[in-house]
Amino acid sequence: MKSDSLRYSVDEKPSLALCAALALVHVTIIFDGILFIPNVIAKTVSVPAETMQFVSFGMILIAAAFTYLQSRRTLGIGAGFILFTGSYSAFLICSLDAVRMGGFATLATMTLLTVPLVFLYTYFIRFFRHIITPDVGGVVILLIAVSMVPIALDLWSGGGNATPIETRILFGIGLATALPMTLCMLFGNALLKMWGPLISMACGYGAAAATGHLHFTHCAAAPWFGLPPLAWPGLELDLSSAHVPLGIAFGIAMLISVIENTGNLMLVQQISKRDFRRVSYNVIQSGLYCDGLSKVAAGLMGTSVPSVYCDNLPLVEMTGVASRRVGIMGAALLFVLAFMPKAGAFILDMPGPVMGGFLVVMVALLFHAGIGLVTMNRLSNQHGIICGLALAAGLVAQSGTYFPGLVPDSLGPLLNNSVAVGGFTAFGLSAVAWLLPKRSIGGTYPARMEALGEMKRMLEAGRSRLGLSKRSFNMLSLCCEELFCHMAEEHKDFDDSYLTLRTTRGEDGYFTEIVCGRQMDDINNFALPEGLINANPDDLRQLGMVLFAGYARDVKHVEISGYSFISFYTS
Repeated sequence: MKSDSLRYSVDEKPSLALCAALALVHVTIIFDGILFIPNVIAKTVSVPAETMQFVSFGMILIAAAFTYLQSRRTLGIGAGFILFTGSYSAFLICSLDAVRMGGFATLATMTLLTVPLVFLYTYFIRFFRHIITPDVGGVVILLIAVSMVPIALDLWSGGGNATPIETRILFGIGLATALPMTLCMLFGNALLKMWGPLISMACGYGAAAATGHLHFTHCAAAPWFGLPPLAWPGLELDLSSAHVPLGIAFGIAMLISVIENTGNLMLVQQISKRDFRRVSYNVIQSGLYCDGLSKVAAGLMGTSVPSVYCDNLPLVEMTGVASRRVGIMGAALLFVLAFMPKAGAFILDMPGPVMGGFLVVMVALLFHAGIGLVTMNRLSNQHGIICGLALAAGLVAQSGTYFPGLVPDSLGPLLNNSVAVGGFTAFGLSAVAWLLPKRSIGGTYPARMEALGEMKRMLEAGRSRLGLSKRSFNMLSLCCEELFCHMAEEHKDFDDSYLTLRTTRGEDGYFTEIVCGRQMDDINNFALPEGLINANPDDLRQLGMVLFAGYARDVKHVEISGYSFISFYTS
């Protein structure tokens, strides 16, 4: 996000009143989704009422606790951005099957058995850096937006069963919600954009009240304060082969969750920082660890499987308020709602057309954010085709009309899910494209100037293998030498540091990556000395990076798990 459109970045502290108001809007948008799976289970499976009350209470408590942790980033846990936690729709069918098979005890056990997949992916994420890229994350965000469209329209239209006159009224209520926010977003000043969501909701509620569509059924029946009965479902310890298909379904849902959350964590960085330059995979790791711990907590408490939400992230972009203080206050509000059933019921009583009209604008903002991630870096022909195929696969899956009867009913909720199919398509094709054999050369060298000659001899020996012309070889050799010297200088005080270099021939030129087992300053943050005569030795060392920047393109510096990865292309 550009600095002129971000009013408060993630580290800044707006007023408490503003944070409280925006936290209320965020919670209002996602509160129904937090309880989505418990509500569906309660309506489709015979479960004791006291168990459902305990499960819903536990879900809200987990949402509050891990929304707070995601906002804070304490001890490497949490992303440090506005990220809310709640139940996740990809787990809906496998959760229903688990409850039907053995109650919430089976659901809890399946969650605990498959959540290690999240931690394994997160720990080894550095090996996926060429596969789960910002453009793949952008495709996932675009598919999330696509999947939200029918949900928003169904809420707006009242399920499609209204009479013609009623349909016009519902359309007017949704329009009264969506239009003010759209106008504020397009033409409003910074203040109007910030308060636009509250203005649009006020207009929507007013239109619903005026037409007799504002009812407080849940709110009237709920008590002001209360605790649920202590009805912990426990764990299912008597497992058999009959549980294997269920475990596979949970494992697939875990992988879908972690891929989508990687995209969410890329997106929140892009929209929450002034002069955003690159995705931090350390932030992604911290956020995914926190997400994994939320799933562990849900399993131990016996409630539904949670995940990170992105439905409310467009609010950050629209209002220009990305301060983590909003997330912290949102977590506090969720904590209060866990003990105030009437307040939670008031949010659940939001008229469908108001929520539907609001979500349509959120979809538009998600499209904008997803396109921003896809176009963050220059797309090669291969990656462009992969993104296009992933989007097409997701749209085909979303349609639900291809080859009826081909997909088994048990896998339908996953294979008819646009995010799941599109995300796996992008992941699979990117993995194949990266792992296919290519012409490459490389080696590992001590991070010392004395090893420069050995590195140069490796490049010279591999010149014919890569098919380098004299000009291309000189350009590649210059860039590798300057970057090698820069990294060796950064690590001159560490005798055990090594640099691993690999150059691969591709359709867009020659791709080179140098990896070091230690972190270092951002390669893109060097500054030119004001005058060469009075420049100190540290300033003069930056001149080599000027030469490097003149010939290298698409330079990326990524840090993951204490490793530094610097890559570039040459012609």
